[in-house]
Amino acid sequence: MCRCIFIYVVFLSFSLVCQSLSADEPLSRYGTVIETHNGIKVESGMTVTAQHGTNSQTQDELLASFDLLSLIPFQAGEWAIYVEGNTTPKPGGVSSTLVEANADAGSALDRDGKGRLQVSEFYYRRPLMGNSLAVGLLDPAGVLDGSDVANDETAQFLGASFVNNPTIAMPDYTLGAGYHIESKHNGVEFSLLLTGSHGLADSPNASYAELVELDADGKGLFVGGEVYWPLRHTIWRIGVWLNTAKFDYLDDSGNSDKNYGVYLSTDYAINERYRLNVRAGLANETVSIAADFLGIALETRLAGYMTGIGIAHTGVSSKAGAGYADFAQAEIYTRFHIHDQLQLTPSLQWIQNSGFRKPDTNADSNPVGVFSLRASYVFL
Repeated sequence: MCRCIFIYVVFLSFSLVCQSLSADEPLSRYGTVIETHNGIKVESGMTVTAQHGTNSQTQDELLASFDLLSLIPFQAGEWAIYVEGNTTPKPGGVSSTLVEANADAGSALDRDGKGRLQVSEFYYRRPLMGNSLAVGLLDPAGVLDGSDVANDETAQFLGASFVNNPTIAMPDYTLGAGYHIESKHNGVEFSLLLTGSHGLADSPNASYAELVELDADGKGLFVGGEVYWPLRHTIWRIGVWLNTAKFDYLDDSGNSDKNYGVYLSTDYAINERYRLNVRAGLANETVSIAADFLGIALETRLAGYMTGIGIAHTGVSSKAGAGYADFAQAEIYTRFHIHDQLQLTPSLQWIQNSGFRKPDTNADSNPVGVFSLRASYVFL
């Protein structure tokens, strides 16, 4: 049974999405660019999310995050420094028990799972042979699997299924290089990425020292390539990826293998008011519990307010045990502009088999509903 909807209290936090390696189109970061007299650009904003789950085993939660991105010109290119922080997720809270319900939660945590302030990206980008090269501490999700409709958890969908493709075994912030090949004639562009297989959040101590231990046991490389193809009212992104880290077989045989897969993300402008995103993906189901994925998201402007509706299905690997099942997620949100600096976004999610786990006999609801209220504030 659904408990009474409580009054959400919102306060400040910074939040934006860094996809700064993609050179094919303007980025939709949730912040305001401020240029100083030295040409330095700063982007910053603030967001907080209150969430309530209908399952009695899930506690209400209020989470905050903050982010600050600086772009500093240097010789032929620029340095990018991205700093972010999170509050500590609540034990038993929505983001802990329903891990797909808030893609903005826990992006900057220490080894004990407590919120912290961290430098998430620090790289140098410059032109190279008519294209763009970035080297340093990168976010792989800023290079691959983008979308204008469903890719920003601070302004669009909160649910993880509508931010990035769950079949792609992308590392967290990690060391590497990204190369973007610009369009010369036909509009087709390419993004290439080579990084370590483990990022900050993937390492036991969540430390920068672990990032340089590329030869540590179980580690490998992450390699990805994506074709960007604008065609009339449609943008196609088709990619392949390989993660050479040691992934254990799901059948508990003690064997291990690499993970790999293919994916697609396409945005279609139906008309001036409606835009559609379709995502699909496949991974090596021998080691990946997320074997296949299909998601559809629609963004529209109704009565002056931006509204999004999405539904997604992630198929569980056939190698998983009897206690696992396919995962499904749906979400609807509406974003209200209070003024130029503040936006409020209520949303409702529907989640079935979170973490691919079938509910136990004591669970009081499956699927689970999640009510959210997000406040986003930008600096002018």
